[in-house]
Parts: sequence; structure tokens; C-alpha cells
Amino acid sequence: MRYKISDLAKLLDVSTNTVRRYEDMGYISAVRDENSGYRYYDDDGIFGVLNAKMHVKYGFSHEQIAKMQHFSLEQSIEAYKKRMDEMDRQIAYMTYLRHRLKDDYVLMNKAAVNSDIYEKNSLDLRYVLYKYGEKLLQEPERLLQVKEFLYNSPELQHIYMIPKEEIEKGRFTICCGIAVKEEHVEKYSLKTNDYARHYTAKPSVMGISRIPAKLSLMSEKSDDEVRQIMIGKHITYMKEHNLKVAGDVTGIVISKAYEDEEEVLYVLMDDVLQSEPLKNFGVKEEDLPVFAKDVANTQLRLLKNNYIPLSEEQLLEIYKAAF
Repeated sequence: MRYKISDLAKLLDVSTNTVRRYEDMGYISAVRDENSGYRYYDDDGIFGVLNAKMHVKYGFSHEQIAKMQHFSLEQSIEAYKKRMDEMDRQIAYMTYLRHRLKDDYVLMNKAAVNSDIYEKNSLDLRYVLYKYGEKLLQEPERLLQVKEFLYNSPELQHIYMIPKEEIEKGRFTICCGIAVKEEHVEKYSLKTNDYARHYTAKPSVMGISRIPAKLSLMSEKSDDEVRQIMIGKHITYMKEHNLKVAGDVTGIVISKAYEDEEEVLYVLMDDVLQSEPLKNFGVKEEDLPVFAKDVANTQLRLLKNNYIPLSEEQLLEIYKAAF
């Protein structure tokens, strides 16, 4: 049976231009009637268009589809296998990307209800800084590392960091960088160089802070004011629980929002912890055996529920370590 181009277009719900383009690409062929000058297609034309549309859905390019018109069965099998492998990689990538999206969604909901400060191990990260205070860092190898993380990892974190050495000098210098989870370096075969630093997981105080999106506004404030904005709630918690900052302060950007006529960022800040030594609170070394004996004799229920049985001697060693 013969079909005019308008018949074929209507049957397959495509435009006549699409039919002509498929013909130009070699998917179908037409026969021109010598008397009327009309172009006609046969049933092979219907199959050719359907086959092309199916392969487009599979993700083959038009260039690939045109070549596949002349493939043997073995060549088609090889092309299908290659495309399935590509799809598997795309599915895995989108799965990881959705995981990150869900993490952000959960944290944004926490931010919406003004979540409390809590203690938890920080993330195990590999990061690279691109800004230190007001200085933009532009070493060629550093920029290569930024590019590697930016384009090859689906779960990218935008981070702020206040280095420990800056805190020890009484400064609260904000650095900017990007980071990936340490486990993803191998998972995504990410390349790293000396500018990719490892931030190991450590016991931390965590909580969500609301800060100005424009860091230039922060540069106008004193170190104490910046500290209060970024980790004020954390500092209060640490004072109440006999804790202090013992490492870099980091923040993972959760979301940007426009509130109260200004752009703000919600950032998950974490502070590496260290307990204050007991001697700072007036405890004397000769008091430690008394404390250990008192716990061993009066806290039997708590000791019984402990995962590991503790003797009075072991309790004394714990107190000595905390002294």
C-alpha cells in the first residue's frame, strides 16, 4: 500500500517536515510518482519512522540511528549493550543526586522549625578552598581540583570554614570552598591533588544558623559579631555542657532564601569538640579516686546497663584522662 506524506504524518502524529527530515536522515525512503509528482511511502516507511522514534526514546542520537540502519544483528546487539551501560551510569548518577536532594530537603525542614543544637559526628569530607577571608585563591592546580569536584560529583557541598589557627589567633576568618563526601572520591573515581584536604569525621556540636547571603556584609562586622551570627547558639550550648572548640569550624550551605527583604543562607554549622579538663573546674588529682569509688558504689544501675562492664580501676583511668 502507498501512503502520501500527509497520510504518513497523520498516522504517526508527526509533522510533514519531520517525515521529510527522517527521509533526509535515511530512516525512510519515498518513491515519486512520475505522473502526479507526489511522493509516496510504503509500509516500510511506517516501520522506519516507528523504529526511529523508538530509538530516540532509548536515547540514541539521530546520527547513531542513521548508522544503525545498516547494522548487522551483532552490531545492533553491541550498540544496545553500550547504551544500556550508559543508562545504568545515568540511573546511578540520578540516584545519588536524588539522595543529596533528599538530604537538603530534610535539613531545610529542620531549619524551618528552628532545630536545636545537638552533638553528632561531623561528615567525613574531602574539600578544596577557593577563598580565604577576602583573598580569592587561584593557583592553577587548586582551580583544577575545584573543576574536578564541580563537574564530576553529583553530591557537591558548598562549605564555609573558619580554620582552627585563625580561631586560636582570636580571628573569625571565613573561608569558602566546595566539598564531597570522602567515600565518593572512590565511588565517582574523582581525581585529587594536594589542594584536596581531608576533613575527618569528629565529635561535633551541630546546628543550623541563618546568615547573610552576601559575605561582604559580614566583613563589616567585628570578629565577635561574626562569631555570634554563625555559631552563637553553639557557643551557648558548649558553655552549658563544659565543651570547647578544638578544631576547624565548618558550615555546609543548605539553602538560600529571601526573607525580611534580604537574601539569607541557612547553613549547618559544626564545631569540633573537646571537653574542658576537670582541673579547670577546681578538681584536684587526689579527688579522682574518691570520684571513681563513689560512682562504683552509687551508680550500679547505670554501670550495669553499660555496654562494657567497668571496674573501679577503669573508672579511675577515665577520670585521669579527663583531668
